Amino acid sequence: MERIVKVQFPKNYYMSWFVTTQTSLNVTVTLEDDSKTYFSSSRQNTKINPPLAMDADFVSGDNLRVKINIDGAEHILGTPHLNEILTDEGISVGKEFTMCVEDSKDKDYNDVAISIIGWKGVG
Repeated sequence: MERIVKVQFPKNYYMSWFVTTQTSLNVTVTLEDDSKTYFSSSRQNTKINPPLAMDADFVSGDNLRVKINIDGAEHILGTPHLNEILTDEGISVGKEFTMCVEDSKDKDYNDVAISIIGWKGVG
């Protein structure tokens, strides 16, 4: 089963990501936009450490998205959260994307955990 979630960071944002998994099913997580794949990593392991992916880059293209593919999953549950990073004056200087995923019936929402932080005007 595959689920695609839009991250909604604009081009030229600098972003860093941290992704981890803890499931007995084979998981592949991909971060990409229309011009580049930033990572595509797979793992099948009930141990949460080490992380599946962590790194940083500038957003190159439009339509930044995360693809979550879990072999044999009945569903891929989880609510993506997108928040603004605000200065003390309330000016937006970046965005935070987080999503915790559930692939079975135990409802622990630790099967895939994704955190992406992006800032504008960096570099």
